[in-house]
Amino acid sequence: MALNIVTSVQPLNVENIITFIYGDPGIWKTSLAFTAKNPILFDFDKGAYRASNRKDTVQIGSWQEVATFTAQDLVNYDTIIIDTAGRALDMIIDSLKTDSRNKTRSGQLSMQGYGKLGGIFTDWLKMLRGMGKDIVLLAHASEDKDGDNVIKRPDMVGGSKKEAYKIADMMAYMTTQQSQNGDIKVLNFMPSSTYLAKDSGQIGNVQIVPMKDSPNQLANIIQATKDHINSLSAEAAKAQKELDDLRNDLLDAESASDLDELKADLNKAHPLYKEMALSVMSRSKALGFIYDKPSDSFIEPETEVVEDDEFEPANEQEAEVANVE
Repeated sequence: MALNIVTSVQPLNVENIITFIYGDPGIWKTSLAFTAKNPILFDFDKGAYRASNRKDTVQIGSWQEVATFTAQDLVNYDTIIIDTAGRALDMIIDSLKTDSRNKTRSGQLSMQGYGKLGGIFTDWLKMLRGMGKDIVLLAHASEDKDGDNVIKRPDMVGGSKKEAYKIADMMAYMTTQQSQNGDIKVLNFMPSSTYLAKDSGQIGNVQIVPMKDSPNQLANIIQATKDHINSLSAEAAKAQKELDDLRNDLLDAESASDLDELKADLNKAHPLYKEMALSVMSRSKALGFIYDKPSDSFIEPETEVVEDDEFEPANEQEAEVANVE
């Protein structure tokens, strides 16, 4: 059989995606998820009853209930909602602990158990995606301290949030913001130094309206994302993924040497080099590091951090990035 080769100038057809939404309790996450196309919700959190527009729901009591179902069970649905990803992981942990090899003497999950945890969850998501379904992951938000800064992240155990970020096509922090007309609910897809996000569909930040006024709003966001991805060439899609991966790595960067390594790996010929360089510089600012031109590296200041207008870029391209910032 001949290989079906997609050249770098041809689009890569994407039929279903994984969308990850996290935010504070009571922010309408579940209600918004029900505005996806023909959804069914796996209610790990036992909170679906609070949604104002509830659709078909399965209340989950243990991981075994969802570990081995088939595509036939979901043939009538287009979108699978996982509510919440954190609680689903808790149930996987409970399942793993039935094997003594996966827990410590104190009853906590062992290193071996944690190694299995992320694999089981991501393999399960890939199985669902392989059934041709869109997947919406919901999670509560948690706060991580990064020096004096607070970063919002999905409330998920261990390194699972990083694995979920990698597998998700879109990720948004759902929150309340002030506007001229009062408080509004916003779905933030645009990456920020204060929260984890991913915008493969170039959606930007979207205001969420009451579900009765827009009963298909998440379905429209997901479709717009697919349309954008499918308009890209394979080469452009690859470049966007590499930018998303860099931003993910930057969130784990904590030292000047971490930033130096990531900056050294940047390729100035990359089509998204400007965005990559800006992301590195933004992360250094969030950490309070100074860019040192003579050594072409980041240093941790012993005194007050210099202002942006004192930053001296190492080259013309970084000067352009600094001006964008």
